[in-house]
Amino acid sequence: MRKSDLHPSLQQTCVPVFGKGGCYAVVPPPVPMQVDAPSCHVLFVLAARELEVLRETIARHPDMADLLLAMLNRREAVDSSQIEGTHTGFDGLLLHEIEQGNPDGVSASADADAQETFAYVRAYMAGRADVERDGVRALGRELISTLHRVLMADQPRATPGELRTVQNYIGMPPEMARFIPPPPDRVPALLDDLVRLLQYEPEGVMQVSVLMRAAIAHAQFETIHPFLDGNGRTGRLLLPLMFMAAGEPAIHLATFLKVRQRDYYDALLEVQMRLNWEPWLRLFLECVIASARHTVQLFAVLASIRERWRSMLTERKKRRHATIWRAVAVLLGQPIITVGELARRLETAFPAANGAIEELVEMDILRPTNDRRRNRVYAAHEVLNALYTGLDAVLADAGRAGRG
Repeated sequence: MRKSDLHPSLQQTCVPVFGKGGCYAVVPPPVPMQVDAPSCHVLFVLAARELEVLRETIARHPDMADLLLAMLNRREAVDSSQIEGTHTGFDGLLLHEIEQGNPDGVSASADADAQETFAYVRAYMAGRADVERDGVRALGRELISTLHRVLMADQPRATPGELRTVQNYIGMPPEMARFIPPPPDRVPALLDDLVRLLQYEPEGVMQVSVLMRAAIAHAQFETIHPFLDGNGRTGRLLLPLMFMAAGEPAIHLATFLKVRQRDYYDALLEVQMRLNWEPWLRLFLECVIASARHTVQLFAVLASIRERWRSMLTERKKRRHATIWRAVAVLLGQPIITVGELARRLETAFPAANGAIEELVEMDILRPTNDRRRNRVYAAHEVLNALYTGLDAVLADAGRAGRG
């Protein structure tokens, strides 16, 4: 990163990095409440409309909403973590979660990636509890530290929950860094400035949409890079919490940002080095549109799967109170299952759960994922496929709509 690559105003405020000749740390300007991006006006309208459709869909399907949104949160955890280099997949995360809650079931995994990914889920749950209790006022320095502390709890070198006290770099070695965030002594004031935007409350007639605020906040947070590690995941965790605090669905964007990962990095860099907001706003809004549309589609797909499963059980003349009926309801929100986990969730005997799973395998609703005789793991393959089918297509559609 060369000083000459920076926007002229950033050239005036950047700071030489001690001991690293030719390296300059970027000090961003105060966070704006909104930015002008003429090419994105259509996307803002479309994104607001898709959020409204998603809100209405959630309201019409309250019984399915909790199941689906919990799965999407876990998909988010997987994809946000994979952006940073982990390898645990969605099925691996669900199995790890089963192991964490059922020590007498499948042997606990020593998979550090799975544990790191599960920490993302726990961090989100902690943040959600704070936002549900305190609303937009929860979006402050304490929440940011809590998210990081939970997320990085098993990585002491990252000093969980503590702001960095040394210079960090995006890309190494320092002389070849893609971007150099502000010096550590500037971080507290920059975060305090960011909190003004996070805790925004409308005054009078003019309001700044959460779509604008969330996009700006994420870019500014990644520019500040306040922690030694875990900044990307912490910044992405803030996004659904901002939407929730604004009364919108807690929309998750990491899955779609991962599809466009190179564009994601490049767009943020345009903001960080050239104060050019349009590429990032465009990508952000396309991801919002895609996420909202795909979630609405998933409600329809899961409803179809549920009805097909119920028809299959009816054809087999299964009594409505039989264990197998309750089992298929569980699978819509827990598509990775073991006999022990099913027995625990249904509060039924192990033989009854085992019998239900054997029948579900025979019906091809479940498929075994391994050939163990004990502690076998099963997958509801139709649900798993639905979660990841059509991501590229819906994101491409959002891009075309914005250019139309």
